[in-house]
Amino acid sequence: MNKKLINLSMAAVLLGGPAIGYSATLDTFSADGVLQNFTGFDWHSNGGGWVQGFDLTGANMQGDSDTFTLTYQAFAGVINTTSPTNNLFVAAPGSQNGTYEVTTFQTLTQTATCANDGCSSIDITTNSGSWRIFLDSSPDANQSTGTGFLDGVNILSGTWDSGFSTFSATGAIPGPAVLGTGGGFLFGTVTFTNNTYVNPALAGTQFQASLQFPGQSAPSYTRPAAFDGVATGADTASSFVIQTDGSQGFTHGEVPEPGILALMGIGLLGFAFTGRRRT
Repeated sequence: MNKKLINLSMAAVLLGGPAIGYSATLDTFSADGVLQNFTGFDWHSNGGGWVQGFDLTGANMQGDSDTFTLTYQAFAGVINTTSPTNNLFVAAPGSQNGTYEVTTFQTLTQTATCANDGCSSIDITTNSGSWRIFLDSSPDANQSTGTGFLDGVNILSGTWDSGFSTFSATGAIPGPAVLGTGGGFLFGTVTFTNNTYVNPALAGTQFQASLQFPGQSAPSYTRPAAFDGVATGADTASSFVIQTDGSQGFTHGEVPEPGILALMGIGLLGFAFTGRRRT
């Protein structure tokens, strides 16, 4: 089990919601059949996040804040299960062999607050958001063109209710040689479970992410040219794309109140940078 999945399991326990553990199944309707002990998805490190409407600059002071949107798209590099997934298609730079793929498309509204004068470090809280996960028997996700992430069958969807993350940069994005890194957690609710594919119905979800700007070099990471058909254009100070590497796990049972999530957020951030997946 990778470190991210361990952290997600710890988060589920700390938040008072039982992890799926070894009770959920995912029917792939492929030669892989019904996957047993399904716990979540390890989204490929080639995932992209598009920041829009970010208006903080080096002229801002500690405590200044701004609200922006983040759009995220990725395909699964790993399905967390005890069953073989030999037929999972992992798009480039993955193996590109298989008969089905799993993709996600997510949108969030977040608020960034300068952690210091000059705003080279920011604290980020999540105000709201939504996410969808698709299983596609005709794999076609392409991170370079930003297409193929919203087709297939919607098997799970829900909302993001809160989140805590940090981000720091060596200069003003997208300046020459500027590097940025960050990461954190999201906490949400499963509002739809397609029981033709997933059983039992799920209740809560947690997401752990690490962020890099401008991202790794090809072929490890390819900057998306579009998200759902909308061109990203060149990076600017207020609109830029970051490499986003994430893992998403699920819980069943009662979802904790937002106030409880807020109390746990600072402690959970301590787990955010404990390692990256090899995909």
